[in-house]
Amino acid sequence: MASSSPTPLPYTLQPFQFGRVRGLGHPQLVTFFQAMPRLDRLPNDPDLQVYREHPNVVREVRLPPELALPWASLVVKRFGWRGIQHYLFSPFKRSRAMKAYLAACHLLAHGLRTPLPLGVLEERRWGFVQYNVYVTEAMTDVVTLQQYCATLPEGPAGLEEVMRLVAAYMRRMHDSGLWHRDMVSSNLLLTGAPGNRQAYLVDLNRARRIPYMPVVLRAIDLARMGWRERLPQFCALYSVGRFSATRLLWLMHLYTRWRTWRWHMRRAFKPLRARLRM
Repeated sequence: MASSSPTPLPYTLQPFQFGRVRGLGHPQLVTFFQAMPRLDRLPNDPDLQVYREHPNVVREVRLPPELALPWASLVVKRFGWRGIQHYLFSPFKRSRAMKAYLAACHLLAHGLRTPLPLGVLEERRWGFVQYNVYVTEAMTDVVTLQQYCATLPEGPAGLEEVMRLVAAYMRRMHDSGLWHRDMVSSNLLLTGAPGNRQAYLVDLNRARRIPYMPVVLRAIDLARMGWRERLPQFCALYSVGRFSATRLLWLMHLYTRWRTWRWHMRRAFKPLRARLRM
């Protein structure tokens, strides 16, 4: 775990280690990270949100007020395993927590918003990842793009503004060389009032940084949005002055068909995969 990676953060990154757990983080949070128990043993707090429990544990954790930090709580994500094959290959890869941290730093370095990364921790044994955690600020007054599209609180005019915002964000993200690979609408957060909205991207552990972003990889990210009837308009906003919206839309439809076929195949082989723990 190297601390020499580019980190466009508003604090000086501090490396730390306790036992086999190594990490990087906000200097005022190092002691808190060292004392933080594993998430499955934390007491339930009805005032704090639990976002997910399997296979990854994602929940808010309250900060002690004596730290006098601008955040009352953090979002802590402990990554689990979907299958034994991922664990077996872990010595040859960065941990998912470190991937998420580096992707967040990449976004911030290119002027794109994501919850501020505050720490990353991992434990390895003989190279195998035993424990890895990614920590960010906990944002307030946010709504996911999925929730916004389901409710449309400002009607068609508000939706058009949001589509322009998201299209601009995704094009800048792809131009920066980041391929998200899990661009579902629940991974985009919206903050602010109409006319002053901002987009934040989360769930970065599958992202890859590549030197050149071909149209086909852009289409794969866009297709995961699942906007269906709004896709032609969204493709036009994303492509304006740069790409053929018709070609982009065709690639997205092709990828969606492949994903549907793949889903049916995975469902058919699910009993066998469960027995093999894959």
